[in-house]
Amino acid sequence: MAGEDRTEAATSKKRQEVRRRGQVARSMELTSIVVFLGVIVCLHAFGSRSLGLLQDFMRSTLGDLHRADLSVHTPLMLFTRLGMLLAAVIGPFLLTALVIGLAVNLAQTGANVSVYPLKPNFTLLNPLTGLQRLLSTRSLFETLKAIGKLTIIGYIAYRTIANGYPVLLATSRQDLLTSISVIGDLLYQLATRIALFLLVLAAADYGYQRWSFEKSIRMTKKEVRDELKEQNADPNVRARIRARQRQAARGRMMSEVPKADVVIVNPTHYAVALRYEPGAMMAPQVVAKGADLVAKRIREIAEENRVPIVENPPLARALYRAVQVGREIPSEHYAAVAEVLAYVYQINRSRAGSYAAQ
Repeated sequence: MAGEDRTEAATSKKRQEVRRRGQVARSMELTSIVVFLGVIVCLHAFGSRSLGLLQDFMRSTLGDLHRADLSVHTPLMLFTRLGMLLAAVIGPFLLTALVIGLAVNLAQTGANVSVYPLKPNFTLLNPLTGLQRLLSTRSLFETLKAIGKLTIIGYIAYRTIANGYPVLLATSRQDLLTSISVIGDLLYQLATRIALFLLVLAAADYGYQRWSFEKSIRMTKKEVRDELKEQNADPNVRARIRARQRQAARGRMMSEVPKADVVIVNPTHYAVALRYEPGAMMAPQVVAKGADLVAKRIREIAEENRVPIVENPPLARALYRAVQVGREIPSEHYAAVAEVLAYVYQINRSRAGSYAAQ
């Protein structure tokens, strides 16, 4: 039905399909804010070291440049040292941003590589479509959200600077390095508070993105039924189901062999296990049967549980072909089976007598 509501959770097959198309629940705000917060913490931890490296470079390189022996190799040496300095100064921050960005993305989406989003979508070039997006309710909501964020960020900045204003005034009577350290600490407090506020918003945005994603991939009941029919129509699925059913039935059948009264064999190709309870059964019942490897396993279980094994090739072949597991033997085999059971009962009585004599 075209108007049927999408009330059913997405199946695993539907989730795999949308994942292959690159559609996953992800908040870009969460990634950027966590990276920003990590870089701020890294800057606070390694900022003094980076500043010291810059000072050492200025003193050792530029300060002594007028006394150095200039040659054609001097610019190359200078740029080499400058490159090493930039790697030492900027490297920790770039590495922190890269590691945190990858970790947050993996935590949100898992390992998912898809080229589907790279395919050109020419509908995005339609100016009418772009205008509709611009004037949509979602666009208005995003605009109001941005205004609200800027208002709160402005308030956080005002309160932080106002609380630190006396300390800032005191820097006018201090040396340059102390003033830079005080201003740096104040900026660190400001950036940390703003980042934590944005982190709360980003976490809420991630929750909304997950809810919106789950809602967008919901299925109708008809879609779920159609997918189930498609899976059942798959020959590979049917083959796996039949294989599991045969394995389960074989396991139940093998568990009945120790309860059998006799196993009739041929002597290697067929094995049929029979059980007879006088008064409870009209005729002996086939509790297990098999050919080749299954027959071998039936014989092994019978030997392990001291179930008598009788070689009777014609009877074993006839019972194997004519009787299903769990069914009673037909009347035309009563006489032959009765002889076998009489022989087995005689053996059992002989064993019982020998045990009593011992």
